[in-house]
Amino acid sequence: MSRQFLVKYRWTLEDFIVLSKRYVVLTRSRRIARVIHLVVDAALLAAAAYFFSIGERGLAAYFLALFVFLMLLVFVITPWQRRRSFAHQRLGDFDIDFHADENGFSTRSELAEGTHKWPAIRQVDDLPGHVLLWPSNRMGWMIPKRAFASPEDAAAFAELAKEKTGGQTL
Repeated sequence: MSRQFLVKYRWTLEDFIVLSKRYVVLTRSRRIARVIHLVVDAALLAAAAYFFSIGERGLAAYFLALFVFLMLLVFVITPWQRRRSFAHQRLGDFDIDFHADENGFSTRSELAEGTHKWPAIRQVDDLPGHVLLWPSNRMGWMIPKRAFASPEDAAAFAELAKEKTGGQTL
């Protein structure tokens, strides 16, 4: 199988959501922050239940309101912000030509183009529908597997990327 890949794709909102969700848990410190958030959520709900059970309706309402506010951030504000960011950055407006080979990869669209060597990539995430290339914990490239001619080509590209980056992680 050829170790040269040339694909064309256009980002969708779903692609951006995959990238942004992975970004949130990319590093150890972000995963720890995520766990702390879940612990705080559980503690607020437990406090609301406790104060309700002992008849302190005011404190129960206070802790429940804090819990509901955090849930609104997670389930309403964050998805809204992702949709807004995707539209504002015009990420789905242009086709992206992606070329990869033994030396690295290049991207080209109507807005920008660039060439990158494999040693610049610090982590490769091979997800069910996407391959994510991370040069740092602040930026990444997303290539949807649907852009490849076949699932075998997508798997071969993911293998090439992993091989060339040496299995590094951020």
